[in-house]
Amino acid sequence: MDAAEAKMKILTYHELKQKSTLLPLMEQAFGWPFNPLEFEKNIKVDPRLRGSGVGFCAVTEGKTIAYVGVMDLATRTVDGKVEKAGGIYGVATLPGHTRKGICTALLNRAHEHFLEKGYRFSLLTTSPTIVAHALYKKLGYLDVTSFPGVYKVKEEASKQKTVQREEASKLNLARMLEIYRDYVKNKAGLVARDETYMKMLVKIHEITGKECITTEKGYVIFKKDKKQVRIRELVAHDNKEMSKLISIAEDKAQDVIYGRDVLDPTLREAYQARGFMVLDSGHGVLMAKELTAPASYKEAYGNRFQMSALDHF
Repeated sequence: MDAAEAKMKILTYHELKQKSTLLPLMEQAFGWPFNPLEFEKNIKVDPRLRGSGVGFCAVTEGKTIAYVGVMDLATRTVDGKVEKAGGIYGVATLPGHTRKGICTALLNRAHEHFLEKGYRFSLLTTSPTIVAHALYKKLGYLDVTSFPGVYKVKEEASKQKTVQREEASKLNLARMLEIYRDYVKNKAGLVARDETYMKMLVKIHEITGKECITTEKGYVIFKKDKKQVRIRELVAHDNKEMSKLISIAEDKAQDVIYGRDVLDPTLREAYQARGFMVLDSGHGVLMAKELTAPASYKEAYGNRFQMSALDHF
C-alpha cells in the first residue's frame, strides 16, 4: 500500500459522509450511475438492507476506493426453518487500488459483521469467468449452485402477434404470494417471502400489471423490450400450468424469448418441451462460505437451492 492507503479507514455505508464518492466506483465497476438519494429510498423499502450496515467502504483522503455491500437474507433450510444468512453484493475497487488486499480486508470485515449477527453462512452471486471468483475461493467460498438459462428464437411464421389469451390486470400481490408459498413449500433457498418482500420486488424491479399475468394456479412476470421478452419469474403448481404460462409469455414476444436462473428442474422440463434451448450452467454461480466450524451448507440447504432472477443480490 502507498502512504494514502496506509491511512485507509473502513467505514460502514451509514458512517460515510460523502456518499457521492461511491458514484465513480460503482459506475466503473458495474456501469451503475449511483445516486445516493435513490439508493436511500431503496434502503427504506428493501428488507434485506433496512436495519443492516448496508456496506463497508474503504476510504482514503475523503475518497471511497473500495466497497463491499452486506445484506440480511431470509432463507429457508431443508427442515423448513427460516434462517437469516449474510449476503455479499457490490464488491468493487477503483482502478489503481486493486490487488493490494483492500477488498480482502472489507470482505473479512463483512464476515465479522455476519458472525456478530449470529449468521452461519455468507452467500454471494458472481461469475467463474471473472478475477474476483478466485479471491472468493481463497477466502473460503465454494460454488454451490449454477444458474441455468432458457432461450428460444421464434420461427418466422410465429412472429405475428397471436390472440391475447389473458388480460393484464392490477397486481394482486396477496394472491401471488399465496401461489408462491404453495410452490416453494418443500423447497430450500431464498424462498422465505412475505408481503414486505413482495412490495420491495415490485418497486426495485419496476413490475407493473402490464408485465405480469396471474392465473388460478400460477403467474408469470416478464419484461418486454421491443420484440423480445425476458421471463423474470414463472411460478406454477404443475407442469401443465407452467407450459400454459410459458405459452402466454411467448405470445408477447415477436422474435426472442428467454429466461435466466431457472433452478426448478420441472420448470426447465416445461421449457424444453416447448422447444427452448436449455443452458444447464450459465455464467452465473451462487457461492457460499461456512462462517462457523459446525456449519454445513449441504446439511442446511441440501443439493437444490431455489431462487429466481428477481432474488439476485
